[in-house]
Amino acid sequence: MSAEAYPASELQIQATPDSLSTYTFGSGKAKHQFCKHCGIYTFHETFRFPGHYRVNLGCIDEVDILNLDVELFDGKSLL
Repeated sequence: MSAEAYPASELQIQATPDSLSTYTFGSGKAKHQFCKHCGIYTFHETFRFPGHYRVNLGCIDEVDILNLDVELFDGKSLL
């Protein structure tokens, strides 16, 4: 399994705009979205693929994250 990045047209975000908060750092290109109520990371616009997004699978009701084979991503090594 790889960390796929999807264009906005392929995503359906079911949250009110006032429920999310955006965090950026460094160049400001990557935009990380967090829930203002519980603090969970929900999704982000990628640094390497602007206009494309990666989603926290724990936020998708139909996905059982405990049964996934995962690949660790070391974002620190991109710097």
